[in-house]
Amino acid sequence: MQHSKIYCVDWFQTADEEETVDVEAFAKTHNQSGLLEKANAMVQAMAQDPLTTLAEIQKTGSVIDMLRFLNQEETICILHEINMLPQFTLAQIGTVDQYVGLDWLLGWYERNLKIFVNLTRITESDDDRILLIIGAGHVFLVQQFLEDSEDYIIESPLEYLDSAVM
Repeated sequence: MQHSKIYCVDWFQTADEEETVDVEAFAKTHNQSGLLEKANAMVQAMAQDPLTTLAEIQKTGSVIDMLRFLNQEETICILHEINMLPQFTLAQIGTVDQYVGLDWLLGWYERNLKIFVNLTRITESDDDRILLIIGAGHVFLVQQFLEDSEDYIIESPLEYLDSAVM
């Protein structure tokens, strides 16, 4: 693609162990295990079909087949829901003045917003083309932030993954 540079745009803060609260342990200690169980059940139910499909592709397909599956709009939306909906349940874990579950969720949004900002910082002109290679769980939010900024045109990689083009 004739890109002259590769940039790292991911961001992940190393948590201070003294400030980090184990959400699962906190929930158990504070009689909120039901929220953990509900979130885990949601993940199990929601992830069954996409993970089964992905496992099948990994057995019989190619890397391109896997990338095609992961970059379909439907798959991106499903992976976002699997990532987020149970987290809204976990966000409820805490007490009146402790937002243990919510702090984790805020960290996820912070990471994705910082990825977005890092992308804006490497953009030098309106003509720049940026190829973003990122984990599937981040695609929905980062794409949403880029679209909402109205500074970027998002192009699906699917047309480039079409075997006829390759």
